[in-house]
Amino acid sequence: MPRQGALGLPRFNRDDFPPARIASTLLLLYPGDDGELLIPLTVRHADLRAHAGEVSLPGGAVEPADASREAAALRETWEEVGVGPELVRVVGTLDDVWIPVTNFELRPFVGTASERPEIAPHEDEVALVVELPARQLVTEGAISDEVVHGQGWTLRVGGYRHEGQLIWGATARTLAMLATVLNGAAAEP
Repeated sequence: MPRQGALGLPRFNRDDFPPARIASTLLLLYPGDDGELLIPLTVRHADLRAHAGEVSLPGGAVEPADASREAAALRETWEEVGVGPELVRVVGTLDDVWIPVTNFELRPFVGTASERPEIAPHEDEVALVVELPARQLVTEGAISDEVVHGQGWTLRVGGYRHEGQLIWGATARTLAMLATVLNGAAAEP
């Protein structure tokens, strides 16, 4: 249930929710044909029950058969975009992201592939795959102020734009965390 925040806007209190469902995602980095680092993003089909039409990283709920949250991220990446776990080297994690609208606690794993993998989107779930250049995350003014509309709601969000797609919500938060890591690494002597 949303409560009123400091600015008079609705604010979700996690204590008002049942325990969150556990989910994982993979933020995969690989070199494009010109050597530039790319991140594959999926555009979810508009007819899906949750997050329809939104841009996301490959990922989803951790299932009982998954050996770990990392294994779930790798499985979901295989299922959604056809990149096999044997091609991915997981190099770390970012902070968990709570998604109030679906009550998921999402753990982003960061992985690398030594070369551009063949992307084969699962057409029942993924309408389109776009490759976001990692450099776009760290350019001046990368995050834009956007207004997003849904059935019965409107939000003002910070997001990224790429190939005509708005990247917002948990995906934008995950990408912003990666940008912070990249900017910190660039600032080190």
